Amino acid sequence: MEPAGLIKQARGGRVVASGFLEPAAQEELRRLAAREGLSLDWFGGLPAAVRRVGVLHPPEVPRVADPVRVGWLPAEDPEGAAAALRQELAPEELGDVRAQAGGVLFAALAAAYQRLERAGLAVAEPPEELPVAARSKVRTLVVPSLRVDVVGAKGLGVSRSYFGKGVRAGKVRLRGQTAKPGDEVREGDTLIAEGLGQVTLVRVVGRTKRGNYKVELEAER
Repeated sequence: MEPAGLIKQARGGRVVASGFLEPAAQEELRRLAAREGLSLDWFGGLPAAVRRVGVLHPPEVPRVADPVRVGWLPAEDPEGAAAALRQELAPEELGDVRAQAGGVLFAALAAAYQRLERAGLAVAEPPEELPVAARSKVRTLVVPSLRVDVVGAKGLGVSRSYFGKGVRAGKVRLRGQTAKPGDEVREGDTLIAEGLGQVTLVRVVGRTKRGNYKVELEAER
């Protein structure tokens, strides 16, 4: 369903979950939710997931359930296994699919995961050695500006020059688009940095006496 349709469903205090969305659709849903005064939580299953499910809910609902399940499909041919997953599930039911040695790590809606089992695919819990739990942490930090390279570097704990190289190489996305060096991050925005993780600007707390920004950043690797 399109973001506008999800917003229509969520009016009146309902909790509504999207299917898996690409970054551009995520940004549209975020914008519409903010305009309607709705809270919006994101779930991707895998660390630094690109395709994510948005759950809309009224602000008075403090927590919502995670609709995503992470699975493992053992296979000698990971690319073939990934193709089998995409054949069984609709795009909105299947999140990120990552080929690994010996199989495929994937995220799917919980109901769709159960259908894979009924279809005879040998899906299983991911091996313990694979990193499937997203490591997320919210910190209050001070940054001199809200530029993409400044916020991304601070949130992910790398140098500004290193993060800036990734921006210039087109490996960082903001609001569903490839980020540019001069772009500024707004409250609620998520920076997705290929190979590093993602950073969400939760809120701008205020300004310091020196004019810097005091911000809350949620980093996920």
